[in-house]
Amino acid sequence: MKLAAIVIVYYPDLNDLKKNILRYIDDVDILLLWDNTPNSDCSPLKIDLPGYDKKIIRLSTGKNEYIAYPLNQAIDWCRNNQYTHLMSMDQDSLFEEGCFKAYKRKVNLNLGMKNAIFGVNPNNQFPFQDFLLKVNWFITSGSIYDVNVIQSIGGFREDYEIDCVDNEVCYKANANGYNTLVDTHCILNQIYGMPARSIFGFTTSGYSPFRTYSILCNHILLWKEYPFELSKDLKKKIIKDYFLYRFVKILLSEKRKSPKLLALFYGLIDGLQGKRVRRFL
Repeated sequence: MKLAAIVIVYYPDLNDLKKNILRYIDDVDILLLWDNTPNSDCSPLKIDLPGYDKKIIRLSTGKNEYIAYPLNQAIDWCRNNQYTHLMSMDQDSLFEEGCFKAYKRKVNLNLGMKNAIFGVNPNNQFPFQDFLLKVNWFITSGSIYDVNVIQSIGGFREDYEIDCVDNEVCYKANANGYNTLVDTHCILNQIYGMPARSIFGFTTSGYSPFRTYSILCNHILLWKEYPFELSKDLKKKIIKDYFLYRFVKILLSEKRKSPKLLALFYGLIDGLQGKRVRRFL
């Protein structure tokens, strides 16, 4: 396995980013640092990683390309430069100390056999297993993709931009006969949104109107396209967490109530109509 990694960043905290990268950079062959921060093509991100300069390639279009487009560009880069696998990382994802090396070793031992995508255990979500656990999807961060397989099934869905890109590529791989496997012993500490505690005792995500729209709309689109792949739990989560509870939380405790409630309305309507419109940018 010749392994490239891509970390996609957007106004990153440089100290946190450095700490996170140092957990895996020694065990990848090259790191693609894709900067989604606007105008980053004119002023490249300066991160202090002495000794690793030759291992880092900086990429940007100077605007926010979200997730799917950079991932597809990274897949093309890997194919053109003879890298067999690509690992995707978020800027705020942190592997627990020492676990990435063991994860990479397990991936190496399980290449082939229709095993196309390998994932990790975010926030200890999965119970420990002595074997790689077969599931139908997992998050993008920490995932290792077989470059040729991802290219052959059409890559990452760019019209989704950011939300459900991880679900969709896994479901698509499964539909084409490939396996998606989790190393439950590789723990990835992952932050979702900007969580904050409300005065009513519940936690809010702090998502913008754009993400509020995108999360609901894309999950409905995903449900319509892959009705049998979505678990009952995820279907309930779409209805309860991404619509009903989100509505209540916005109404009771979040700022910018009007645009966020409007985002929920359009996310529901557009999703049910089977289309995604570029709204709330």
